[in-house]
Amino acid sequence: MACNLHLPRRSIPVPIARGFTLLELMVVSAVALTLAALALPSWRSLLERWTLRTEAQALVDDLRYARTQALARAQPVSLCLSSNASVCGSGSEGSSGWLVFVDPDADRQLGQGEFVLRRHEAGSQRLLIRSNHARPVLTYQSTGLARAAAQTLTLGVSAQGGARRLICISLQGRPALQAQEAVSCS
Repeated sequence: MACNLHLPRRSIPVPIARGFTLLELMVVSAVALTLAALALPSWRSLLERWTLRTEAQALVDDLRYARTQALARAQPVSLCLSSNASVCGSGSEGSSGWLVFVDPDADRQLGQGEFVLRRHEAGSQRLLIRSNHARPVLTYQSTGLARAAAQTLTLGVSAQGGARRLICISLQGRPALQAQEAVSCS
């Protein structure tokens, strides 16, 4: 008798193609670069607004700190705008940083024997701070009230316009960061 065995045939595995073709990679790269080019201007604008908000909040915090230190030390403490974070600026031409210092003689200038409590240099070289006063110095008396108050400080990323923030300082010396859309302190 003949034996009829049916053995299963072994199939040879066919390799499955994996990966991408060069054409597919080029199309995806072109789409990604186009989207990145479209998003870059809005990303830059977003970074400018974040930088401005951070710097404005730091200035408001240091104004509050100066007031608190004047009360705690029972002597005048001043905050002045500075372009190099070591000497007070002489006018309202624009600065990129500020100093908080103990000012016992209340002359609103950093002098001999007066020490700096805080120094702030702007994180962005394009940051400009302008004051509506000729001499942008705010001095808090030992009572917590301010001399030369009722100032408006404008923070911007460039002189030509663009994003900006306003800090309004009341007659009592209390700083307030205005909403991003604000154009004046009234």
